[in-house]
Amino acid sequence: MTRIAASTAVNRYYLARMEAAKGNDRLSSREGASEETGIDRKRMQRIEIGTLNPYPEEVMLMADAYHAPELMNFYCTSACPIGQKMMPKAELQELDRLAVKFLNALEGIKGTDRALLSIAADGKLTADELPAMEKLLEAVKAVSAVGCELQIFVEKHGGNSGG
Repeated sequence: MTRIAASTAVNRYYLARMEAAKGNDRLSSREGASEETGIDRKRMQRIEIGTLNPYPEEVMLMADAYHAPELMNFYCTSACPIGQKMMPKAELQELDRLAVKFLNALEGIKGTDRALLSIAADGKLTADELPAMEKLLEAVKAVSAVGCELQIFVEKHGGNSGG
């Protein structure tokens, strides 16, 4: 058996491929994965050892072939500077864990509607309103992150229902 470099053993793209290989033996080798995704084998090797960031289109191909939608969020929040700034990090989690996170996020957003109305009343954000707006924003981000995780869960376990 080929030795796996330490950087590869923890690489998210490699781990997703190995997980997918449990259901599709062709994905157990880079050659088979290359044929399944259309990504050059040598390029895939560099992606999996972490010396090369994949293109967004390649991440989409891997996510589809490996049935691993979480790879898209991983890419956006780790390799894309826009995604790092704008996207919440989301992980593939079990539904019971997501339900708890969702209810907790909803609890954190209670009362923010009134705070937002108070801040927006004059159409301006003043310095004294900024802490309340930042608190509101953090609560909204928590709900958004759970929303992303629910989307990943549905894509992973709910089939290809679209939307």
